Amino acid sequence: MEVFSCDTMVALGNSTKSGNLIFAKNSDRPLTEAQPLVVYPAGDHKPDEMVQCTYIKIPQAAHTYRVLGSKPFWIWGFEHGMNEHHVVIGNEAVWAREPEEKEDGLLGMDLLRLGLERGRTAYEALHVITGLLKQYGQGGNAALGMEHRYNNAFLIADDHEAWILDTCGRRWVARRVKDVAGISNCYSTEEQWDEDSGDVKEYAYENGWVSRDVPFNFAKVYSAMGLKHRAAHPRYARLNKLLNQHKGSIDLNVIRMIQRDHFEGEIIEPRWSPADGLHVSICMHAINEKASRTAAAAHIELAKGETPVWWNCFSVPCMSIFAPYTVESEFPEIISHAEQCYTENSAWWQFERMQYAMEQDYPKYIGQWRTVQRQLEEKYLEDVREHGAPANEKIKANTEEMLKAADNMYRMITCHPSASGEPQKAEANEVAKQRAKIVF
Repeated sequence: MEVFSCDTMVALGNSTKSGNLIFAKNSDRPLTEAQPLVVYPAGDHKPDEMVQCTYIKIPQAAHTYRVLGSKPFWIWGFEHGMNEHHVVIGNEAVWAREPEEKEDGLLGMDLLRLGLERGRTAYEALHVITGLLKQYGQGGNAALGMEHRYNNAFLIADDHEAWILDTCGRRWVARRVKDVAGISNCYSTEEQWDEDSGDVKEYAYENGWVSRDVPFNFAKVYSAMGLKHRAAHPRYARLNKLLNQHKGSIDLNVIRMIQRDHFEGEIIEPRWSPADGLHVSICMHAINEKASRTAAAAHIELAKGETPVWWNCFSVPCMSIFAPYTVESEFPEIISHAEQCYTENSAWWQFERMQYAMEQDYPKYIGQWRTVQRQLEEKYLEDVREHGAPANEKIKANTEEMLKAADNMYRMITCHPSASGEPQKAEANEVAKQRAKIVF
């Protein structure tokens, strides 16, 4: 069974402890789709210049803004990111009853990066995306090793507002967020929205999807209620339940708790392990070669007048470390490099390797790792509180420190002393063995 998932969330200033907007996303991708963190400079471009996106070329903008993004290694665009004007965007795969476009166009990740490169505000980025959507459509295979086409939903924010954009082909609806909101792999706009592409209702009426005599609910009318979609609803409900439970006191620690959530306190067993079987959660673990896992996660608090800090982690959040970066940063090469298979010069793969080892016996190792994780994250948070956004040298030092911690954990698990004093390999569960065959 294929399961694809992502979760994006926002809390406006009226719902956070600090009064600042907080944005976050867990990006889930198929196995082997490494997702490093990259930064691209601003640029001025010639009138006839073209930009090569993942599948098609389009005219380049006269000026593009500096951007930071979490980027599947083979795709031109981003799963989530921000620009120099503090616009932040995350996207979600969604499935509609209207078949996806068969011609290659712009992937949702391409649209996201283009929105960041060309949008000075959340509202402007929204209309950059919808304008490109109308002109070029959204289309193309969005995964390696399998056919995976979909429509997209976007959560777009800046330091004072946020918008949710649901799309189906070249049609769309957009609504302004009022306090907190989370989106997953299902349409979330129902009977109320603020703007649309102009023919959303009429198109549905003409196709017989809904009667003119009943209230028009976009999510119900346009959704394809397949297996992929059903897997999204529990996460969507859980995400919004947690956001609303903490409304008014949301800070980065609350956001991290949500990003690491496995339905603790509801359906999770005390010694749950990824080897126990499929468990759809916000913090997503893959249990076979066709299921996705969280490939990267990030969050940011947008405080007016301050350089915002982008907190990024590689691979599954519960087994990773959120470290601070900025869009002005220059990253060590190991942060921005990744290929389809493991290489030592990739921070993403260093964490992925450690996490495969930990998942051999997740209940045994997660407690040990959380001590290391908590110490480093508290250290990084305190450093940012005291000194502000990290300089390049600090990012380099943090990178070396957290990769050493990941390597130590990996070696402790996979090469421990035997009774005779000789090193021996730890026994992996069958799921971990199968994953290792795919990747290493």
